[in-house]
Amino acid sequence: MPDLDLQAHKYSIQFDISPEISYLNDPLPSLLPEFLPLFEGFPEGVWISQQAVDEGLDFCQINFWIFAEEPDPLKAFSIWFQAFFRDEQIIDLMERFVKHSLEDSEEMEIVLLDWARVHVTEEEARCAAKREHISRQSASRS
Repeated sequence: MPDLDLQAHKYSIQFDISPEISYLNDPLPSLLPEFLPLFEGFPEGVWISQQAVDEGLDFCQINFWIFAEEPDPLKAFSIWFQAFFRDEQIIDLMERFVKHSLEDSEEMEIVLLDWARVHVTEEEARCAAKREHISRQSASRS
């Protein structure tokens, strides 16, 4: 397999949770980015990987990387991503998804607060691309 020069961008989706988190089931929110390719308009030539969930007393932030072999699909994803989260039905769906990831969620209020590309250093992007390349090589050998 030739050595691919992968392009990588990091993204984040943040939810405000009030009054505060009692317990967040991390595996569920980390799956949220994996559902994005199922939605209409998801660009071809990109894939999602390396998801992580950060949580605090009153927030849940889902971070993930987008990879592509060319820069144009990353640009297309950026445009799609910004438009996608402006849809009220999508906002409601994502907020309910996070709410159902919480223990004792009946009295919790979940608000999609922010969705954005995270600015990272060139070295961080290079390291993420290297991890992804190694991961894809390992998967292709299996």
